[in-house]
Amino acid sequence: MTKSAIDVAIVKSLEELELAYTIRREVFMDEGGEPEDEQFDGNDFCSVHLIAKWDGVVCGTMRIRIISMDEGGTAMWERLAVQKNAREKNPWIFRSLLLNAKRYTEFMGLRTVLGIVENPKLMRFWRLYGFKPTGEKPLNYRGHEYTPIKLSLAVRKNEDTMKHAVTLRQAVRAFPDVFAQVQDAQAQG
Repeated sequence: MTKSAIDVAIVKSLEELELAYTIRREVFMDEGGEPEDEQFDGNDFCSVHLIAKWDGVVCGTMRIRIISMDEGGTAMWERLAVQKNAREKNPWIFRSLLLNAKRYTEFMGLRTVLGIVENPKLMRFWRLYGFKPTGEKPLNYRGHEYTPIKLSLAVRKNEDTMKHAVTLRQAVRAFPDVFAQVQDAQAQG
């Protein structure tokens, strides 16, 4: 098990999106017994999806939805799912998905991330990455209780970030590729 064998990327095709959907079906519906209408909604079409590959095999996914650009912007991190076999053998897959979600969220200039946690045992995991309960009452839906959580991101306005600013021409061409190029440039710089 090595961290370096994990690759996370933004979904760039319908085929990759279907792979992400397959993982969500396995984790949330087959394992968790949740109905399909809870896992697949109109928000899939206005979100960015990440897929994780471990040793070249797609095994995880996560959805990032921008819900507001007001006051620094807010995103929802949702539908984090890693196939059972992969998550039992390599817990670094979760970390890789979260760190890439954070990079993307920061790249978009968003300062707040919201989410919900059903399993109280998972709260420790989310706290490791800076999330805190919002203090709001838990949400009750179909007999399940979800605790709202929040992550506040620092605004990074330094010369290094500005050096790799994306032009409109680059952004219009292919946003996922531009994001990957900026990530590579920052890692090398």
